[in-house]
Amino acid sequence: MKAMVLVAVALASLSGPAVAQQSELGGKVRSGREVTIPAGETVRGDLVASGGRVRVDGRVDGDLVASGGQVTVAGTVTGDVLVGAGSTTISGDVGGDLRAGTGQARIEGRVGEDVLLGAGQVTVASGARIGGDLIFGAGRMQMDGMVDGNVLGSTGNYTKGGSVTGTERVNIQQPEAAPEPTLADRAVDVLRRYVSVLVIGVLLLWLVPRVLRGAAEVARGRALLSLGVGILGFIAVIVVVVLLVLVTVLVAIVLGLLGLGSLTGVTVVGGLLVAAVIAFVFVLAVVFAAPATVGLALGRLLLRTGGRSFGSWLGALALGVLVVVLVASIPVAGGFLEALVVLLGLGALLLTARARRPQVAQPSA
Repeated sequence: MKAMVLVAVALASLSGPAVAQQSELGGKVRSGREVTIPAGETVRGDLVASGGRVRVDGRVDGDLVASGGQVTVAGTVTGDVLVGAGSTTISGDVGGDLRAGTGQARIEGRVGEDVLLGAGQVTVASGARIGGDLIFGAGRMQMDGMVDGNVLGSTGNYTKGGSVTGTERVNIQQPEAAPEPTLADRAVDVLRRYVSVLVIGVLLLWLVPRVLRGAAEVARGRALLSLGVGILGFIAVIVVVVLLVLVTVLVAIVLGLLGLGSLTGVTVVGGLLVAAVIAFVFVLAVVFAAPATVGLALGRLLLRTGGRSFGSWLGALALGVLVVVLVASIPVAGGFLEALVVLLGLGALLLTARARRPQVAQPSA
């Protein structure tokens, strides 16, 4: 049996391009895009079948090892059935054991001995009968048939409409609900958020003070314009990144068709690197720089100070960021308010960056 399994795995990797059914070893090993044992045909001995679709309408006097996208046993297999497939349907008669690793399994006929299943979804129909034990691990189990032995399994959803002669032990795994965050957890989250935004804001205030201060003044004086520019800028960056990736892929395909394979790799790496840099700067601006900008503007408004020293700007930044973080932590409304803060700060940064772009000197008269 182990040798047959190895042969089936090997055939599954080699029989992809095959169109017609191929037979080896006197019909004992069959592979192809579609492998069929028609009604009226009897395979003497074991059968190893591998293909996109494997269907047994006839009779196999031995064991069946089948692998493929879809495996259907509508006829008779006197021995054991071992299946590895995307979907498995047993509507015929299996004299021995059934062992299957599959995405979907449906048993409508009779299995003489044990059934061992590992599947995403299992259905034992009302007309099915299992002569031995039913052992399974599945995401969902519908058991409407008859089991003469015991039932042992684990599933996330179990529905029973049939009968079990022996014992029945099914472990139903319910998804664990995430525990509600405590007040201490929320306080730690707020503190972590405050420290991270404040640190980035201090760095910006130290390294590029004119940009951050200018953006704060723009946010205070032209709030509606900043909000509109922030919305447009948010959409524009996403569109640019997507278009950059698409253009990179198209250029790489064209270069590959032209036989310029050496340039293809450079194009892909360069395009993806540029897109990654743009995305990184965008995330940094949205998550940290924009809240720091609005925080600085809010702090200057609350303190009502006109001081130009670094200490006065730092105090306003610390107070304003604290207010921004606390407002964002408000249940339900906090997410909406935080989005407004991000768009307002992003728009102010974009307007400041555009205003500080170097201008071309006009010639004197």
